Formats: sequence, structure tokens, C-alpha cells
Amino acid sequence: MLTKILFTIVVIIGVIIFFRNKQTSTAAARPRPAPITAVVEQGSSISTRTLAYGLIGALVAISLLVFVVSWHSSNRIVNIRVISDGGTSMNYQARHKSIKGRSFVTLEGTQVTLGESDRVEMIGQ
Repeated sequence: MLTKILFTIVVIIGVIIFFRNKQTSTAAARPRPAPITAVVEQGSSISTRTLAYGLIGALVAISLLVFVVSWHSSNRIVNIRVISDGGTSMNYQARHKSIKGRSFVTLEGTQVTLGESDRVEMIGQ
């Protein structure tokens, strides 16, 4: 997940550098126009720079939101009830990210591996 965020940031920085270099190279290639003495009234159009910064801000905000939601869901505490073949049940608590197939690590650090005949009930909080 962290690599996705870093990749997004690298792409954003690359686009910014590309457009800045493109603006400076095109500005140096063409001659400057004579200054206009009349006042020109501009419409209410959004400049390209404002649009680019808004898009970059939206991408960063969405990336942060996805990271926070993913982190929150993987660190959620899950109540696990293991019912053995004999009918006895044990209750455990583990983080969602520590559950791997038929084994998990409890909040206390105990590694629990389930047998084929064990039934499992998971209740998220």
C-alpha cells in the first residue's frame, strides 16, 4: 500500500516537473509580444495552473483516504470463537491483519493454528 502512495507521489512530481520545463522551454522559444496598453477584461475561466494544482490536491487526498481506510480495516480487532470437534469453545481476539488462513496471532502474541475439524466464528468490532 505504501508503494502505491509513493508511486502516486512520484508520478505527480514528474508531471509537475514536465509541465514546468515545458513552460520555460516554450516561453524562451517564442518572442515576447508587445505590451498591451488597453485593459482586457478576462472571463471567469479557470487557469491551467489552478486546475493542475486542484487535480494534484484531489489525487493526494484520495490516496491518503485510501491509505487510512486500508490501515483502519487491517488493524480492526476481531473476536474469534473456535469451537472444537468435542463442542468446547475458546474465545480469542486478534487483529484482522494477523489472520492468515487457518492460523492467527492473538493480541497477547499467542500463535493459534486451527485443525481441520475446528469451526470458527469471527465477529468484527
